[in-house]
Amino acid sequence: MRSLSLLVPALCASFAAAVQPIEVEGRYFVNSVTRARFQMIGVEYDESNPGRRKNDAEDCGSYQPGAQSGYDPESKKDPLSDGDVCLRDAALMQRLGVNTVRVYNLDPTLNHDLCVSIFNRVGIYLLLDVNSPLGGESLDRSRPAQSYHGGYLRRAFGIVEAFKDYPNTLGFFGGNEVINEDSHEDAPPYVRAVQRDLKNYIANHCDRAIPVGYSAADVRDLLDTTWSYLQCSIEGEENDRSRADFFGLNSYSWCGTDATYETSEYDILVEQFANSSVPVFFSEYGCNKVKPRVFKEVQAVYSEQMTPVMSGGLIYEYSQEEADYGLVDIAEDGSIKLREDFENLQQQFVELGIQRLSETLNDKSGANVTPPTCSEDGVPAHSNFNVTFEIPSAPEDAEEDIEDGIPDANNGELVDVTDTRVKQPVEDSKGTPMDNLAIVVLEDDQSNVPTPVESSPAEPSPTETGAAAPALRAGSAHRTLAVAATLLLSLAAFTLL
Repeated sequence: MRSLSLLVPALCASFAAAVQPIEVEGRYFVNSVTRARFQMIGVEYDESNPGRRKNDAEDCGSYQPGAQSGYDPESKKDPLSDGDVCLRDAALMQRLGVNTVRVYNLDPTLNHDLCVSIFNRVGIYLLLDVNSPLGGESLDRSRPAQSYHGGYLRRAFGIVEAFKDYPNTLGFFGGNEVINEDSHEDAPPYVRAVQRDLKNYIANHCDRAIPVGYSAADVRDLLDTTWSYLQCSIEGEENDRSRADFFGLNSYSWCGTDATYETSEYDILVEQFANSSVPVFFSEYGCNKVKPRVFKEVQAVYSEQMTPVMSGGLIYEYSQEEADYGLVDIAEDGSIKLREDFENLQQQFVELGIQRLSETLNDKSGANVTPPTCSEDGVPAHSNFNVTFEIPSAPEDAEEDIEDGIPDANNGELVDVTDTRVKQPVEDSKGTPMDNLAIVVLEDDQSNVPTPVESSPAEPSPTETGAAAPALRAGSAHRTLAVAATLLLSLAAFTLL
């Protein structure tokens, strides 16, 4: 891997990156420069994706960034292709306190430079799915062999090409809920095949090792089997590229104000993943059976009980859709009204406390764990799961792409962010206008942190280049605290969201 000192100037000649790339070290995500742990404090930035559960979030609203309207190849748009929309949402996510967003549906042919640069400058990383809900653009759980072909993989490689050169690309999901109670028993080895192909492509055509992993359904009788199968190393080789670099869990087991660490079975998850050799995190969480959501589980996810084993999580989801998980309502004209859920989640993030979070990450015992060697005995048996370590070979045309690179690759690069003011009207949950909302362009190498805020945004003070003062009214004391905390975490290389 090339050193960061060589990589960053190549990516961005006009300014240094706001964030430093993240790597995997044992069961932790770590800052690639300081080697300090990274905890994901994140939000799902779109909704429509292959394999969604019928009663959770399959239906899509009409104006959601990243839902069916957000990924529309014919209209040439996706969640990260409209700079004005990204500026609006980045300003609100920065205010919310997140440091990572997950994006499900992307078009590899579009220009994402401005959107990704905006998220980069506010200290937010991207976790990206390489699949889409369209036919032929994902691994079909019912027909894994037939759907594993060169055309599908070329599109997946296109996502890699489009986002590989952004330092805030945290990783790629090679699959989402491919393995569940309805999947073909032969699906598991094809999940490993896709992970191998993506990592082989990255090794040949990227300047750094970008992590590739899997997002699992919370089907408890399959979970241990799936995790054990994907985290082990065939023949004990640590560089086995079919092995997942990380393991995400889509879990909604903590529901309502009366739920606890035990009743939600978070304690069981911690026990189950205690010996993980890869980072484990909630790739989706945030049950909506009790509304408005109060997100008490946030305190548990970042507690001293869970952080030695887990690496945070991503709340489902940013925009309101028919499934009713949204943090904001988006109108047809692009205006936004915050939902009470947004403000409840913001308060939970603030209550985490910078000092407390930093102290929970002192344990580094999981940094040097060795992956277990794959064996049938090491993977719990399940009737719907073929435990085989004979991984399918890549299709011949995909092998050529892995070796030579895909033709006409669309490579992104960071660009200057000079327009910081949000153009669309935004209101809080009570209908009060949030006038003069803007992003806060962070200093080099900083990432976003939860910050105490008052109910209304501050008046930004634009500079000659369009940069603005804080986009939210935190008061001078709160803003000083936020800057000091950001600098502290930057020095400690701990990035929060």
